[in-house]
Amino acid sequence: MPVPASLPSIQSIVAIPLRPQTYLHLLYVGLAFPLGIAYFGILVTGFSIAVPLSVIVVGIPLLIVTLLIVRGLGAVERLLANLLLDTDIAAPTYPFRNGSVLDRVRALIVNRRTWIECGYLLLKFPIGIGVFVFLVTGLTMSITFLATPMFYDEPGQRIGLFLADPVTLTPSLSIPWGNVLVGAEFAVTVSEWAVNSLADALFFSAVGAILLLLTLHIVNFVAWFSRQYTRTLLGDPVAVLD
Repeated sequence: MPVPASLPSIQSIVAIPLRPQTYLHLLYVGLAFPLGIAYFGILVTGFSIAVPLSVIVVGIPLLIVTLLIVRGLGAVERLLANLLLDTDIAAPTYPFRNGSVLDRVRALIVNRRTWIECGYLLLKFPIGIGVFVFLVTGLTMSITFLATPMFYDEPGQRIGLFLADPVTLTPSLSIPWGNVLVGAEFAVTVSEWAVNSLADALFFSAVGAILLLLTLHIVNFVAWFSRQYTRTLLGDPVAVLD
């Protein structure tokens, strides 16, 4: 019978900020945004110039250069994954390295791995935007909440949850009792929750610690997914099967 996977221990959940690999994952995930912008700009510029000019032959060398850049950037992504994601992604074999010049150019253009790498690099842009928004939001909120006890009582500071408009909640409970329906209903209005005491500040700090742990665990999950994703799209298919 298969042995069920054991649940992670409390120690493994809480100790995640103490693991060096967590910060390598954080660096990899954080680099997705600037690299995605760079890849998108380079490839869109290259293809938008090369493809229209290919009609008059001038664009063909530009297209070849752009595709070679794609292969070079794919190698950069493999290197980053191997360095930061604790993996060993082997480079695929490139058929355009052998044969005559014409054979090499043809192999570069028609080989599907060239376009797979191109798609991978272009997808880095929207993925990087999403990851950037998540990191900025998660880390900013968690670190701010964690540090609340240090500055909650400084003059001019307002810390807490402040809503633009009050929210009224009206939970109710009804229980049939013979021919009578017995129930209770009450209203709760939430407008703001300001930190006015050390106890409130410590509570916010505890919430920040939980948010930080959650953020780092999500970062590790994104890194794990990126490792599988990069190995599948940029790695040697034979090595992936092995």
